[in-house]
Amino acid sequence: MTDKIALVGVPCDIEAIRKAQALARDINQDWPNKVALTIGLFCRENWAYTCFRALVQDDYGVKLGDVEKFDIKKGRIIAYGKEGVKAEIPLPDSKVYVRVGCQVCVDFSALSADISVGAVGTPADCSTIIVRTDKGMQLVEGAIREGYIEAKPIEEVKPGTAIIKKIAKEKLEESLAEAREREASAIQVTHLKTADMDLEAVKAGARGKGFKELSYDVIDPGLCSVCGNCATACPDIKIENERPTLKEGCTGEGCEAAYLLCPRATLPLKVLEGSIFPNGTAHEEGIGRYIKIISAKARPEKAPRRQDGGAVTALLAYALDKGIIDGALTVKAGEEPWKPVPKVSRRAEELYETGGTLYSHVTIIPALRGA
Repeated sequence: MTDKIALVGVPCDIEAIRKAQALARDINQDWPNKVALTIGLFCRENWAYTCFRALVQDDYGVKLGDVEKFDIKKGRIIAYGKEGVKAEIPLPDSKVYVRVGCQVCVDFSALSADISVGAVGTPADCSTIIVRTDKGMQLVEGAIREGYIEAKPIEEVKPGTAIIKKIAKEKLEESLAEAREREASAIQVTHLKTADMDLEAVKAGARGKGFKELSYDVIDPGLCSVCGNCATACPDIKIENERPTLKEGCTGEGCEAAYLLCPRATLPLKVLEGSIFPNGTAHEEGIGRYIKIISAKARPEKAPRRQDGGAVTALLAYALDKGIIDGALTVKAGEEPWKPVPKVSRRAEELYETGGTLYSHVTIIPALRGA
């Protein structure tokens, strides 16, 4: 049985697992505590697979099966084929396809993760690593010491953290503006109002609320991040077409676990951060709390498939090789071109199959139940 899992996800995934860990005892379930390490990926916005496919194939006439690599640079989604660039898609053209739940997310750099990683603020063949916790620091230092990654202080590379702060500020401002527009239409964006709430208030607010209330408060108004906490907590909920739904024959009444764990119903960030970060942890606007920021790249043999610096793959390979974790929950390409599916890797060789970025969303947290 796999007990120690590293979870790699976008900011909403990290928020979701942190909330589930804080309330695991209250729902009498242990799956949140399988996550021993979190690696968050920088994320400005995301697309459902069907929407990403429509953008690339329908709007720009490029078959996903003909694309060897995608990249996002200088405000464009670039699709590469065997013979070079097949399409350059301006990011504004993709806005109509962005998941509606992403439009009210204010976290760019995975502020609640042990380690945050992204291809912003660092040279093209490297990754920026924001080390936020002691656990994350031990992992990064070990990977450097054992030769899994090569690293330099972020101050020694350009453009550095300024661009991270700029993008984080833009995302925050756009999301808050979107939240104000929705609230003008009587849609309450509650997760942005509950940062100071304590856990007792969170539990009291979820008391007696089942799937009906979850649908009314979160899913139907387009606030759901499709993290999968609800479907992991309740076996009668499934994720279908980017939406939590009830399985046939279930009324959804009398089950509070799904509502309680939903990070878009309430998100008590002050309590969560208090359990993650010790007092005195450095904080910068747009960066969040951190211990150290570095620019790093993997040694090729530790990340044979990589998008940028390959740092995530190399860090996980080190953690698996040294027995720090028993498995790594990431994503890999499914049967359809560029469609992500969850994957729990137990050996570095399996992990290498998951290298690279797939650029569309997949719900990963339910895979913890089968880990």
